[in-house]
Amino acid sequence: MNTIMKISPQGQIRIPKKILQTLKISTGDYVEIDIENGQAVLKPRKLIDPSQGWFWTNEWQTLEKESDKAVEREETSPTFHSAEEGIEWLNE
Repeated sequence: MNTIMKISPQGQIRIPKKILQTLKISTGDYVEIDIENGQAVLKPRKLIDPSQGWFWTNEWQTLEKESDKAVEREETSPTFHSAEEGIEWLNE
């Protein structure tokens, strides 16, 4: 995919929507630019460790907020000192 972009007086370029979609990047994301064989290579970069990405999904963050509200309303279980205590509590 070849696209010609003009550099602004501030040294900025505007990345076309089709390229953003292809690279799966959006406003606010980070990119790295490497120089390889005299050419600039644009690489999407996430600042979150990939193994921790699940925590930052919208679904997980929604569950985190719901859990925080449950804690505020004191809707949590007591502290258990063993798995057996927890299972016993669940069975009641």
